[in-house]
Amino acid sequence: MSFEMIPYVERNGVRTFSDNYMKDLYERCVDEGHAETVFYEGTVRTADDFVTALKKSICWVVAKDDVALAVVWLTRHEGRFARFHFIIFEDCLRKEIRKLGRFALNSILHMTTRSGEFCYDLLLGYIPVRNKGAINYVLKSGAHFVGEIPNGAWIAREGTSEPVMVVSVTRESLYENLH
Repeated sequence: MSFEMIPYVERNGVRTFSDNYMKDLYERCVDEGHAETVFYEGTVRTADDFVTALKKSICWVVAKDDVALAVVWLTRHEGRFARFHFIIFEDCLRKEIRKLGRFALNSILHMTTRSGEFCYDLLLGYIPVRNKGAINYVLKSGAHFVGEIPNGAWIAREGTSEPVMVVSVTRESLYENLH
C-alpha cells in the first residue's frame, strides 16, 4: 500500500482526527526528540499548543497501512504560496523517508480548486542552518536552495537568532528532482 494524505479538517462540526489523537502525535514528536527542533521558535510547547496551531493551519497526517508516519502543515499563506512544515516519525522506514517527502510535496502542489486551478504554485521552507539533516532531506525531496536569511530563526531555547536557509518547492523542481 502507498502513502495516504489525510486532511486534518472539520466537517459538519467534527474533526477528521480527535484532539486527543493529535495530542498523541505531538507526544510522539516529543518522545522521539523532534519537538525542540521542529518548534524552535517556542510557539508550540505543549500538546494543546500543537492542536491549536494545526487548527489554524492547513494540515495532513501522512499514513501508510493506517500508521501515522508524518504530519505536514502549511502556514503563512500568501497568494498561491505557503510555508511548509514536516514532522516525520520513526515509524517511517529510512528507505521511504525521501519518497514520503516527495509524495507529500507533490500531493500539495497538485491539489486543485473546484475550478481546476492549482491551489499552490510554491512552497517555502525556512530551516535553521544548524539543522543539516532537515536541509539535506528537503533538498533530496525536491526543494531548491534559495538563499540564507541572517538572524531569520529565533531559537527560543537559547534566546538567540541565527540564519535560516530558505528552500523552495515547485511542481517543476519536483519534476527535475525525479528525472
